[in-house]
Amino acid sequence: MHQLKQWLESLTSQHVVVGYGSLLSKDSRERFSNIHTTSLPVTVQGFERAWVTRSIQEKQTYVGAVTKSSSQLNAQLIPTDINPSLKEREKDYRFVKVNLQDIAFVNEGLDNLCLSYDALEQLSFWICETLDCVPPSLDFPVNQSYVDTCMSGCLEHGGVGEAEAFFATTQLWEHPRSSDRKNPQYPRAAKVSRNIQDEIDRIIGQA
Repeated sequence: MHQLKQWLESLTSQHVVVGYGSLLSKDSRERFSNIHTTSLPVTVQGFERAWVTRSIQEKQTYVGAVTKSSSQLNAQLIPTDINPSLKEREKDYRFVKVNLQDIAFVNEGLDNLCLSYDALEQLSFWICETLDCVPPSLDFPVNQSYVDTCMSGCLEHGGVGEAEAFFATTQLWEHPRSSDRKNPQYPRAAKVSRNIQDEIDRIIGQA
């Protein structure tokens, strides 16, 4: 059975969030947002991911998505209702709709997509767009625990290729970064093994 067909049969919500940051991590979204649904890898056209989302409350900077017709990003489709808990998690963003035609399904053949199109049309796809774009600074750095959370999710769901795509389709890597692995400052940090941390370090290199 194809992955898309399995995913559609598992749905319990008509709302689907396009996760492109910390929601990529199964561990983070389950432990901190009680989201236990199956995700599906995709590429989304028309949005650029960059280190531009400043959290005043948490004193750090996250990735955000901004509209840009020539850009794309890799992500996971995560079925979930947009409830108060998720809104609190994404308080520095606004939920905007994504058109189905801007979503490319990874490793799915054309025939399978055609057979599934009617079911996909019944869904509402949402992405978290950054409310206010501000690059990282020394006072609002990018925490390594957040990078690890995002990229460990890529490695878990799609292997090295997905993690490399996260790096390649994310702008502003020349940012102040805090080495907080021993004492994570990101409040929804995933549990990431030393081997996965080493793989993340290899992918991002000296960025």
